[in-house]
Amino acid sequence: AKGRLSHPVAMDGHAFDDDDTSSEEDEGFLEDFGDASSRRAGDAGPSDAHGQYTSAFVNHKAGMDGVDKAHVRRVVDEMSKNSAHYRNENRKEEKVEAKIREMRAAHARLTPEHLARIQRDVDARVKTLEKKRDVSRTWIHVDMDAFYAAVHTLENPSLARIPIAVGGIGMISTANYVARTFGVRSAMPGFIAKKLCPHLTFVTPDFEKYRRYAELAREVFREFDADFDAVSLDEAFLDVTEYLETRGVYASAAAADLRAKVRAKTKGLTCSAGVAPNRRLAKVCSDMNKPDGQMVLANDRDQILRLVNPLPVRKVGGVGKVNERVLAAFGMSTCGDVFAKRAVVAALFSKSAFTFLLEASMGVGTERRPTRALLPGTQVARKSLGQEKTFAPTADRRVLERVIASLAEEVAGSLKEENLAARAVTLKIKRATFEVTQRQTSLHRAENSAAVLVEASLRLFRHETGLGSVRLVGVKASQLAAAEGETEGGKQTR
Repeated sequence: AKGRLSHPVAMDGHAFDDDDTSSEEDEGFLEDFGDASSRRAGDAGPSDAHGQYTSAFVNHKAGMDGVDKAHVRRVVDEMSKNSAHYRNENRKEEKVEAKIREMRAAHARLTPEHLARIQRDVDARVKTLEKKRDVSRTWIHVDMDAFYAAVHTLENPSLARIPIAVGGIGMISTANYVARTFGVRSAMPGFIAKKLCPHLTFVTPDFEKYRRYAELAREVFREFDADFDAVSLDEAFLDVTEYLETRGVYASAAAADLRAKVRAKTKGLTCSAGVAPNRRLAKVCSDMNKPDGQMVLANDRDQILRLVNPLPVRKVGGVGKVNERVLAAFGMSTCGDVFAKRAVVAALFSKSAFTFLLEASMGVGTERRPTRALLPGTQVARKSLGQEKTFAPTADRRVLERVIASLAEEVAGSLKEENLAARAVTLKIKRATFEVTQRQTSLHRAENSAAVLVEASLRLFRHETGLGSVRLVGVKASQLAAAEGETEGGKQTR
């Protein structure tokens, strides 16, 4: 079947939210966004770690416009203070504060002459990007509305009138729009959600069911773009440029038709769509009129800048809560702020981070489909593919081994589905105290065999002693390459 997966299929837990901006981009942010390891720390004022922690639960999300944010903050504060989860978040916030202090010290050392030189270089880069600006393509980003919750509601309509959350008391992966009016949201501990909404009903995740409905939606996607990119069970990018040209239809009509066909094919599921000249902006647009809506951004530079300049940086895919926090420390909360302070960004952030932020602030980049590695053994652009699962804390190693083996098998299945193989396997363990341990092992050759991945994962686990109770385990395959196999016309067979 055509169409490809660009990210692992989500299995459980807050790291795999089915309709929220992933925070995975923040992993490694302190290393990638600001190479300040040799700088001296400066003074940055007192840390507000708990304020930053609670703010994560009041950021804007579809269906939460009328939520009393002050009430949510009070409940989060009351329910989480002094908990293991809060202490762990505190530790992470302290690392962010330390990085900000280092970066502020570096900023203070910048002379006007140095900043002027950087400004000239950056402005030359801006001119180059403007010359290369491409508004010839049309992308649609499709995002299923509260997908996991919607699937359960479709099969049990009585759930439509009550607040529900998919997950459990430990963590929820998504909530329906009824629950969101109480401040309940994805990536929220279930015990906090229950305090906000005492009559909240938890629904057990059913990923076989989600996959079945996702495939129905993908049948529709293929009508518009046979090579669509599915980035999760509920989300996809479609290049509809040729579709629009051959059928002589407007993008707005195509998006509306796609949404109607998804609803009909799934017998009731809705999706939102964003249409824009590049993938990044299409994703931004798909969030503008959720649920069951669409937004079309014209293929016009002025229209793009009118959207991008006031756009909060957190709305850009790839900017998570840590990125947002660091940028805010330097007075940058919108893309327009980033562009205005582009010389500061160039001076303080890593080259890759600067490039990403500059392009995002100009609304350029991601116009073309990512290059695919087709030859067996060729290193691919994608970094990793993984699964993780959250559960009630347990110290039973037999139970943990069964979960790890199951996850490794899932990862192997996903690798085979995408014709990929891995040269490294990483095991992630989160204790009941929320402390995280990760161990990695290299394989003798690139593999996607379930037996090999299971054996490697269990070997890593069996070397760990004194773990105590564990609340999450994960298995990740990395150092990916195209899998060995027959090729046809230079392309990897599917």
